[in-house]
Amino acid sequence: MEDNKDTTQVENVEEPKKEETTKSYTKEDLDNSFNAGVKKAHTDWQKDEKYKEFLEWKKTNQSDKEKYNELITDYGQKVEELNQLKSLLKVKDSDVKKEFQKFVSSEVMNLVDDKTDFDTALKNYKRDNPQYFGEVVVKKVQSSPILSNGGTKTNTTNDIMNDILRGARN
Repeated sequence: MEDNKDTTQVENVEEPKKEETTKSYTKEDLDNSFNAGVKKAHTDWQKDEKYKEFLEWKKTNQSDKEKYNELITDYGQKVEELNQLKSLLKVKDSDVKKEFQKFVSSEVMNLVDDKTDFDTALKNYKRDNPQYFGEVVVKKVQSSPILSNGGTKTNTTNDIMNDILRGARN
């Protein structure tokens, strides 16, 4: 018997040559391809647990910042209110007339700065504006000429008006 040998003959068959064509891509093709890759990566990223944890952390961190800013604002308002009440008490203790207390307090608060404290500003304001403090009598100086007819008695405006009216009746 003959030996059964597998013999395969390799035939050198030439395959028909394909024409090599180079495809040129347009900017639109590249953009579409890039956007598709970004979209896929974005959806994969959103499914990731670490990304979800990050979003939760960000939300809590933002709410903490908002709470902090709210507390700072509230604290500033309370300090301002406290300073106004302290100034009003000091103004009341400084013998200011009752009807001018709020006015004097706000005026003195406007004078307070880095160099001048409230007490110094109040003393200076009291010195410059005595009409708002205590029972000070403000003397009025007559600015119109005195109309006396050479007599020793000076005529007041009321006397002059009365003389004019009496003269009109006669």
